[in-house]
Amino acid sequence: MTIGTYESDLNGDGLRIGIVQARFNEDVCHGLLASCLAELKHLGVQDEDILHVSVPGALEIPLALQKMAETDQFDALIALGAVIRGETYHFEL
Repeated sequence: MTIGTYESDLNGDGLRIGIVQARFNEDVCHGLLASCLAELKHLGVQDEDILHVSVPGALEIPLALQKMAETDQFDALIALGAVIRGETYHFEL
């Protein structure tokens, strides 16, 4: 299987981005955040236009995003989290 690439002409200059990241599964979520920030910067989004909020786990992400959306201060909102099957059964919710 060959992985294709897609070159876009997206321009993030001047866009205000909100990111909500779960703290649980820290290794996975930190990698997601690092890749997300790198891509946003590649697209021209400035550091001062990015608001990063962390929440305890993936189940809290929707509420945090809803609160951010209600402010009408963001052009885009991004959710970062990982639900991994383990001793707790969050994946069944």
